[in-house]
Amino acid sequence: MSAMNFGRLKMRHLQCLVMVAQERNLVRAAKALSLTQPAVSKTVAELEEIVGRQLLLRRRRGVELTPAAEVLVRHAVSALRGLREGLGLAMDQPEADQLRVAVGALPNMAGELLPQAVAQLHAAHPALRVRVVSGTNAQLMTQLRQGEIDLVLGRLAQASAMADLAFEHLYSEPLRLVVRPGHPLASLRKPTLDALADCPLVLPVSGTLIRHTADAFLIAQGMALPNQLVEATDTSFVVGLLQRSDAVWFAPQGAVEGLLARGELQRVAIDTTSTEGPVGLTVRRTVDAGEGGELGELTEGARLLIEEIRGIVRKRKA
Repeated sequence: MSAMNFGRLKMRHLQCLVMVAQERNLVRAAKALSLTQPAVSKTVAELEEIVGRQLLLRRRRGVELTPAAEVLVRHAVSALRGLREGLGLAMDQPEADQLRVAVGALPNMAGELLPQAVAQLHAAHPALRVRVVSGTNAQLMTQLRQGEIDLVLGRLAQASAMADLAFEHLYSEPLRLVVRPGHPLASLRKPTLDALADCPLVLPVSGTLIRHTADAFLIAQGMALPNQLVEATDTSFVVGLLQRSDAVWFAPQGAVEGLLARGELQRVAIDTTSTEGPVGLTVRRTVDAGEGGELGELTEGARLLIEEIRGIVRKRKA
């Protein structure tokens, strides 16, 4: 097929050929396409001229496809399907000027604070598109640095992961030891860490900053990790495990405060104040922001979400 002939090829040529191949009858194909039979015949003739091959063999009861037409139909069906899928995906994308924000959320933010902020923001901006991404702190910082997300909400990352990033401290929170309602440890007024030895212990996954905090607390208290150890960051999984066992979860306070308030989990009365750490939002730092931790350039959607989160935090502190 020459470049000149290919430039004459239109979508209607392929749609017409595919329908004729499906119906094997020019009249029925014309009806399905809302065209006249002469219009279909003309379109096929144009396509034959473009391809330089005969495509249809007229028979008394309809038409047959030539070998060239069989090949072309297979590829035309695939091309039209791909185009429809592409158009559908394009229509799902927000307009260039539509408000949108992509946020990475650690478990302590995804449980209560972020849902509240998004709900309030949608009340004021119903067309806002929000994409929430979960993962470890290191994974989210990488996506933030690469521009895949606009900001990360959660604990301050390790210093080595904060190059070119800026952190705004919102508040500090400790880790908590929590169990299911009715757990033997929940009723003890002054349980000791030794009491945890007979229970499965759920910790954040190894290598994360929050896991380092949990390990440091246990080591400082002279407690070795139990044999029954589960590493997880998915809140739904851990809650399901706690409901079905005597497991104890070492969790960020923000990830469980709603569950505690609703009575779905209970605290173990062991002082974990020493595990307190800074929680806030991290964004990319602009080139001229220096080392002072100033927030970098933000999309309008990200700016609105951050303002909503700040407002919620201020009210909670008050």
